[in-house]
Amino acid sequence: MSSRPPLMKESGAHRGPSLGRRTVLCALASLPLGCGVLPGAGRAMNSYALTSPERARQLAQLVPAEAASLAIEAARLTLDREARPIPLVRTAGLLPGEGLRTVSIWAQNDWREIRMQALAYRLTRDAAHAERATASLNAWLAAYSPSFNPIDETQLPSLLFGFDLLQDILPAATIGRVRGFSARLATGYLADKVLVGDRNTESNNWHSHRIKIGTAGAFASGDPALAARARTVFMRHVLRNIRADGSTIDFEERDALHYVVYTLEPMLMAAAMAAAHGEDWYGAPETGGRFALALEWLKPYALGERSHEEFVRSTVPFDRKRAQAGVKGFSGPFNRYKSVNLYWIASRLDARFQPVSDALAPPAVWLHKHEEWRQARSDTTVGHPWSWMRALFCQTFHAQGLSL
Repeated sequence: MSSRPPLMKESGAHRGPSLGRRTVLCALASLPLGCGVLPGAGRAMNSYALTSPERARQLAQLVPAEAASLAIEAARLTLDREARPIPLVRTAGLLPGEGLRTVSIWAQNDWREIRMQALAYRLTRDAAHAERATASLNAWLAAYSPSFNPIDETQLPSLLFGFDLLQDILPAATIGRVRGFSARLATGYLADKVLVGDRNTESNNWHSHRIKIGTAGAFASGDPALAARARTVFMRHVLRNIRADGSTIDFEERDALHYVVYTLEPMLMAAAMAAAHGEDWYGAPETGGRFALALEWLKPYALGERSHEEFVRSTVPFDRKRAQAGVKGFSGPFNRYKSVNLYWIASRLDARFQPVSDALAPPAVWLHKHEEWRQARSDTTVGHPWSWMRALFCQTFHAQGLSL
């Protein structure tokens, strides 16, 4: 292991690996909130999506040992995997094996891999992980332009979360390219008129994912105007998407708790990014307490107290197509463990949901799932699904004004 940060070269040609999901959230979140000021002239203050440089330097001391070991093991298993930058990522509306879906899943894995390798560097100080993450980051910056389809690009914030962990060892030119890319994401995804998708997508899960991507871009760009724009769009969407009784437009359209999770999780991710910058979006008066209502609405299903047969009355033809093709999760009862990441993030923002998070992820389940992952690992598997979330979201960002 290296005792000093590596000196990064301006490499746009190196290719890197792929990656994984809940232990990074716990690691990045175990640190105190702080506003990162980067050294060097002309560098913007608070220019990070989720993790300030100060927090990044503290990760090795603050991430729980179990979460850290899972993340490190996942990163080491994929350290030699090459990145696969492509000019267009497309998964939305495609069944397994159709069109660009397979190669696009590889691309999305690359974005997550940047995050996982960067996290492993912070946890181990092993320069090999930083070099791999940086090579992949440079390869993607050189090859990719955003399509502004939020389903295809919902994993792009992972790339920016990885950048957060590396930026105090990166050359100024690379930092400038990432900030420019981030500003472009924010400008497109937070525009008044959506760039991809029909008007129905302005109030459903598509817009939740637009806001997650746009918020990550806004904060990573360091532009206060874009961050303010993200807040405005976020507040407006919460009241459109979540009903006064806690149900969501997505449940109304899809008759599936899968899509309740799929619309709430990106919104809470955006709220967590704001919390990392000292802003309380979760508990803001403009939300009318809708997040807590939605999480309470879903809670009996997450705890297994109630069951729901998924997609029976969906109004979306593609849902029936997926069910007929045998795509897992698009028929049958709701799998309550699909909500594990949602309630993990929620518990960081609102302590009232800590018991739900605990019930969804007891240690025995963790160990069992991790062993399954190790036994079934293939080229398309990129780490324990919970490892990155537990690593990056250990910090408690409890909303102001709540009785906790």
